[in-house]
Amino acid sequence: MYRILESQNLFEMFENSVKVHSKLPCQTYRLGNGDWHTLSYEKTLKNVRRLASSLKKTGIKEGTHVLLFSDNRYEWITADLALLSLGAIDVPRSTTAPIRELSFIASHSDAEYAIIENESIYDSVKSILPDEKIFTFDKSIRFTCIEDMMQSGDEDFEFPEIKKENLATIIYTSGTTGNPKGVMLTQGNFMHNVKAITPLIHFKPFGKNGERSLSILPVWHVFERTYEYVCLAGGAETCYSNAKNFASDLREMRPTVMSAVPRIWEHIYRKVIDNIRSQKATKRYLFYFFITIREKMLWSYRTLINRDTVIYKESFSGRLWKLFLSAFSLILLSVPGLLGYFVLAPVRQAVGGRLRAFTGGGAIPKYIDNFYNTVGIPLLNAFGMTECSPGISSRKFDWNFLYTVGVPFEFTQIKVTDDNGNEVEEGEKGIVWVKGPQVMRGYYNNESETKRVLTEDGWLNTGDVGAFTSRKNLIILGRVKDTIVLLGGENVEPTPIEEKLEESEFITHAVVVGDDEKDIGALVVLEEERIKKLFEEWGEDYKNFDDARKNNKLMEFVREQIEKYVNSSKDFHPFEKIKSFRILPEKFMIGAELTESLKKKRLLIKNKYEATIKDMYKK
Repeated sequence: MYRILESQNLFEMFENSVKVHSKLPCQTYRLGNGDWHTLSYEKTLKNVRRLASSLKKTGIKEGTHVLLFSDNRYEWITADLALLSLGAIDVPRSTTAPIRELSFIASHSDAEYAIIENESIYDSVKSILPDEKIFTFDKSIRFTCIEDMMQSGDEDFEFPEIKKENLATIIYTSGTTGNPKGVMLTQGNFMHNVKAITPLIHFKPFGKNGERSLSILPVWHVFERTYEYVCLAGGAETCYSNAKNFASDLREMRPTVMSAVPRIWEHIYRKVIDNIRSQKATKRYLFYFFITIREKMLWSYRTLINRDTVIYKESFSGRLWKLFLSAFSLILLSVPGLLGYFVLAPVRQAVGGRLRAFTGGGAIPKYIDNFYNTVGIPLLNAFGMTECSPGISSRKFDWNFLYTVGVPFEFTQIKVTDDNGNEVEEGEKGIVWVKGPQVMRGYYNNESETKRVLTEDGWLNTGDVGAFTSRKNLIILGRVKDTIVLLGGENVEPTPIEEKLEESEFITHAVVVGDDEKDIGALVVLEEERIKKLFEEWGEDYKNFDDARKNNKLMEFVREQIEKYVNSSKDFHPFEKIKSFRILPEKFMIGAELTESLKKKRLLIKNKYEATIKDMYKK
């Protein structure tokens, strides 16, 4: 493992991994008829070498910029590694991005070649590149197919020497405002993350079943991409799923590890709770009883071993009393709590029964964190951003503090400062800065934006608001630019409030607003299927959602949900109570109101519903 993790570049890392894991399954994907097909590490390396040979013959070499516009498929990482082995620089993006955005990326990145999923993407590059410099993953009459290049290439040829300082990729951020920015990441940036993350997951590739990962996130996104590199380093098998088959693939493929953003864990949670509600009263009672008992037992256990999340330092007497209560609770609840692990086994079986997971791409809501930990599916929540390849910090299985994003990675420094750049005390919130080997080189052809976030001595302003706990774990509270300043001068972080609202099974998304207003308000997106059932229970006529959202009874119901989850909660200040709201007419969509990693494009949403917000604040 040492040789794998100490590799100078990603292709060398993969080669060293193949020497150890050559016969193990590497990539598993569906064929056209729906059957699964698996490639070994040895076979995948041969594909990479052959494709690299073919790409080299077309003129691609060290420093060449190559567009990689495609969604999840096994050939993506193969093409990526082939390009990296030549020292080329790939520029990835999803096919679901708007054509104007793809065209901007193609032009701004100075692309010389393109690998696209199929001919439907051609319009985004046709005015920039000639046809002979465009290749496709799907079979095409017009363009050379990557599969054919993979078959015809020569796996025995001389690879150039790629150093860790070599640029590996330019990843354009989703961009919640304006044009996206091209993040320049080097081979060394990625290798730092591979070296830091791989040991955290405790891969055990050898044995009866080995390690298996289920890929559902977009591989062009840096979080999933780096995670797949980590799987290659750890000898794990990556199975490629999709939204349609995800639930059944979890049960069938029984992954041991997986990366996902918080919204996916919330989706699975909702499915589990829906299933519980459909059960007989006895089964429902047992589920809620044991999950409550087990949650309290685990909290007591974490407290006794000093793994409870404490923001401010506790007094000696306060801590002593807390330990006494925890010891008493643990003795009282240990037997039913341990029994609860077996009672909750069906929940674990719903995701394959073997899962431990790595999650990132946003803060995970407390109730989701609690739920998975309680049922026996440990989550390692991580903090990162594209500009950091992406990992900055993470929890660990043996140092897992709930509700946090853990401690900094190796050779990584994190500081939390006030607006004047002064470091704040533990427990105090401020701006999160990071410095380390994973920090980007800068934004491509955008020196002004680079200087805005990156200091000369290497500190990157993440733009996140966070705080350190008393045990040096980091908590992320929101984004600096998202902070709402009320008329009275109070600062409101919208993210925790939105997360609390979204705990309601009826609210899919919430966006808190209120800049320069006396109070905060909320724009809410409701779960239409649940609203239909609600109307049935009320005996109300449901014609369409637009009519339903204006129904006085529904408006009052939503008001009650807001009161239940936010306004009556002791977790929020009086000025953080929601005084007004509006139900939006349509759900948020990826590529519109949501980024590819399911984050809300807050400014776009506010601009789109500007008239609605103004109406909400009319006296």
